[in-house]
Amino acid sequence: MSANNSSISGGEAVVEALLAHAVAHVFCVPGESYLAVLDALHDARDAIEVIACRHESGATIMACSNARLRGRAGVCMVTRGPGATNASIGLHIARQASIPLVVIVGQVAREQLGREAFQEVDYEAFFAPLVKHVEQVDDAKDVADAMRRAFACAEGGRPGPVVLALPEDVLVERSKRVPARVQAAIPKTIGRDELGALQRRLVRSERPLIIAGGGIWSDAAAAALVAFAATNDMPVCTAFRRHDLFDNEHRCFAGYLGYGAHDEVWDLAAESDCVLVIGARLDEPTTRGYTLFRDDHERQFVHIYPSADEIGLNYAVDVPIVADISAAAEQLRDGGRIVANNVKPWCARLRDAWCAAATPPPSDAPLDPGTVMALLNARLPDDAIVTVDAGNFSRWPQRYRRYRRPGRLLAPINGAMGFGVPAAVGAALTYPQRQVVGCVGDGGMLMTGQELATAAQYGARPLILVFNNCRYGTIEMHQDQRYPGRRIATALQNPDFAAFAQSFGLFGAQVNCTSQFAATLDLALAAPTAAVIELQIDGY
Repeated sequence: MSANNSSISGGEAVVEALLAHAVAHVFCVPGESYLAVLDALHDARDAIEVIACRHESGATIMACSNARLRGRAGVCMVTRGPGATNASIGLHIARQASIPLVVIVGQVAREQLGREAFQEVDYEAFFAPLVKHVEQVDDAKDVADAMRRAFACAEGGRPGPVVLALPEDVLVERSKRVPARVQAAIPKTIGRDELGALQRRLVRSERPLIIAGGGIWSDAAAAALVAFAATNDMPVCTAFRRHDLFDNEHRCFAGYLGYGAHDEVWDLAAESDCVLVIGARLDEPTTRGYTLFRDDHERQFVHIYPSADEIGLNYAVDVPIVADISAAAEQLRDGGRIVANNVKPWCARLRDAWCAAATPPPSDAPLDPGTVMALLNARLPDDAIVTVDAGNFSRWPQRYRRYRRPGRLLAPINGAMGFGVPAAVGAALTYPQRQVVGCVGDGGMLMTGQELATAAQYGARPLILVFNNCRYGTIEMHQDQRYPGRRIATALQNPDFAAFAQSFGLFGAQVNCTSQFAATLDLALAAPTAAVIELQIDGY
């Protein structure tokens, strides 16, 4: 960066803000619209590793993965026009999953704005429905404050994505140096009156239920929730694709709510007489299309969430509580026993139903995905990170893979295909000492599988399991249900995925029967590079 301490370019101000926020990785596809930022990053390369990805959707997904694992905003940079629009998939993932993300987008020079210049897009109009906040900075002196606001907005309240559009001439313009600042968060706790109202609802409950969800949970917050549930013998269901928020081996864990959940969990949840929702939005997957709890059963609702905008949006709430999730979980833990009735039998009913559903059914298929999951449970350490793409195959790693603490399961709440591979690469770059396994179907693999090149270039070592059935299985399933005998546009012709991995210098192998998997898994886990195992399956 410039040695002149009295002035600074817009690009240098961006990087000073990244350093102030302790950003260690920036995921990007480089572009000429933000060359000044890249140049400033060159001087900061000992502190910030710049990861050049192969597609902007891959870059934003890697940043999402990094954010979920660190509990702080991930950072992605993309160029104007096509680069920015390519990034929209990752932004939608971050929005629906409440992941803090700061995306810096290059913009055309100020004098060209509003003239449909080369690659010009009105980002404030384009991104507004997808993100928490979008802002265009039109003066270099305002860059430092805009960066501070972006991180504070992304991480505060309900976390989410923020877009900063920076015209290329703003990035080279020099102005008086404004110190980069970090806006400290002020966690909001549960108020005394709110806590009393919560306790009054729970004290007489005979069939209480906790639903836990949300974007960012620390190990400490998750442990506090486990302690609170155990003290009160309360069953806990997690929201869709947030199974790692609660120890799956604990006696109070009752499974998850969402696509692929076992049938009995919906009936049991509907029997509850007091529902404590903490961190979850009660979104469409978690509530079975907003039909769960739409009955005549008398039931109390307590909803703890960091943003008032989400409370009461989909369900009437008896006790609305706006509070930081970590602070709330610790307060609940410290409150001791609240439920006065003996609810152990109720908790055991839900637990027993989950345990039965979490046992893979017998299969006579040549390659049994249930056995694959059982072997992963046996071989992977507790801190292993598993990423799951979208598709019918996902029911196997969702229902049959066991998770113990947060930051172990990364999956797109919005059902975006193509998440699995870049998320796994981003996770492996964020925590290179931890084992990362990415689960993806053949459809999703060819959407973003080129990010294996990124893994090879930067030495990331995830293991990618490709569930290959040569079809868009979810769509085929829906066609068979709604338009039987009229399949169209779902059959796929795929490459040799093992050879595809080997072309990048990575480990690649095919498995077509159950007996081959254990030995192949051992080889893949021991490989000095990223690895791909193609699971050739029929159906699912």
